[in-house]
Amino acid sequence: MEDLAKIVETCPNLTLAELADADTRLPPALEWNELKPLQRELPSPEQFPIDSLGSILAPAGRKMHEIIQSPAAICGQSVLAAAALAVQGQADIQIDGRSFPSSGFFITVGDSGERKSAVDTIALQAQRNHQKRLKEQFDGDLFNYKINSDAYKTAREEALKKNKGVEAKRAALESLGPAPEPPLEPVILAEEPTYEGLVKAFATGQPSIGMVSDEGGRMVGGHAMNADNQLKTAAGLSLLWDGKPITRVRAGDGCSVLYGRRLSVHLMVQPSVADLLLSNPELREQGLLSRCLVSFPESTAGTRRYREVNLADEQDIKTYSWRLSCILEAPLSLARGKANELEPRRLQLDAAAKRQWIAFHDEIEGLLKSGERLSAIRGFANKAPEHAARLSAILAVTDLPDTTIIDSDHLSAGVDLTRYYIGEALRLFDSAAQDAELLLAGRLLAWLLARRKPVISLVEIYRCGPNQVRNAKTASKLMEVLREHGWVRPSPEPVVFEDVKRTNAWEVRLQI
Repeated sequence: MEDLAKIVETCPNLTLAELADADTRLPPALEWNELKPLQRELPSPEQFPIDSLGSILAPAGRKMHEIIQSPAAICGQSVLAAAALAVQGQADIQIDGRSFPSSGFFITVGDSGERKSAVDTIALQAQRNHQKRLKEQFDGDLFNYKINSDAYKTAREEALKKNKGVEAKRAALESLGPAPEPPLEPVILAEEPTYEGLVKAFATGQPSIGMVSDEGGRMVGGHAMNADNQLKTAAGLSLLWDGKPITRVRAGDGCSVLYGRRLSVHLMVQPSVADLLLSNPELREQGLLSRCLVSFPESTAGTRRYREVNLADEQDIKTYSWRLSCILEAPLSLARGKANELEPRRLQLDAAAKRQWIAFHDEIEGLLKSGERLSAIRGFANKAPEHAARLSAILAVTDLPDTTIIDSDHLSAGVDLTRYYIGEALRLFDSAAQDAELLLAGRLLAWLLARRKPVISLVEIYRCGPNQVRNAKTASKLMEVLREHGWVRPSPEPVVFEDVKRTNAWEVRLQI
């Protein structure tokens, strides 16, 4: 203990925990454990039911899969999400007096090189063309608005100047009528908005918007989903999925309530980004993940041969793009007197579809009990009947744009798709929740390897390491995980940190 006494004498401000760590009595040397990966291998996914996508989406999805050779699930997710964005401004679903949107939130997981961008380019061509037309119209309308606005301001100033007395001024202003309204902003595709930016877009622009990105990591890792904004963004997105009004309270802008807005989401992300989302306990508890339809198909890399085909010339793709364009270009169902407040028509289930939907609802409910198959994903499974209704509405309106009913064929297709997403939720959500500690251990390991130093003390880890590992208890627990997986072992020699010998030190396996 003489060494410890010297430490106390030279460093009198150390805490008891740090003094214990500074004790120079050395642990016995240990062998490296067998090296094991930190990520558990996922079970294989089910096949995406691409044939259930209907007469328009299924042929397009199959053709993308055939020519681009991206996994069928990526192609299917992309056309389904694009259709949701087109349909959500036209139709809601009504079941026994309850109404909800036909919007959808989709997350597609795939490694770099799965040709997600190529699929996205084809799937959203109609939306991009529509947005371009809106922009051209906006430019012309903005020019006219500025002229009319300037003329109105001049006329208002003259009216106030010429007329004397309150009543005369009021009469003159009433005769002028309301000031010109600015044209609606043309954006319908937003790649990585903050929640505040999204709300502003809904206030001044189109009432139906899609949050879409083939690089969803920019959204997940951006300002909207950082530690300070994560819950606010998640809660706001959940309200939009539900179709509820948006309430704005701002010091500069005052208070307002936005009704009749619709949002669909499709984020394409890499597995590491998906892990961050699906293992996030706050997003799970808040409910955003239960509103998301997630797919992580097996890779097709290494099996693809070049195809000398212009996919845009294929009839199935032409028909798909034409149909979505027709739906997008159709006049929106707006509330009376409102420029950007939706009041979509309400689709009803026909008698056969209603019986099927009730049977599916009751089947799911029976599987939510503790110990039953869906109890581990109860939040998502609770919403499975609504997911099925939304998916069937998207398919029904895509196949039959003027329909007012959802028939049994489309309801069956919606149920088939929902069963696939239930399987993916069981495979991905549950695994992600179990692997949250391993994910954090992986981040710590990446930091340790980036240092490229063979030895480190525990104190340095929790003082200088990743933000999530800034206390001794967490650091100790994660280093034990890394030891079990063969990446670190206790050091038989102390390491000096901040001029103190630390015996609670670890060797890092820098070479395999």
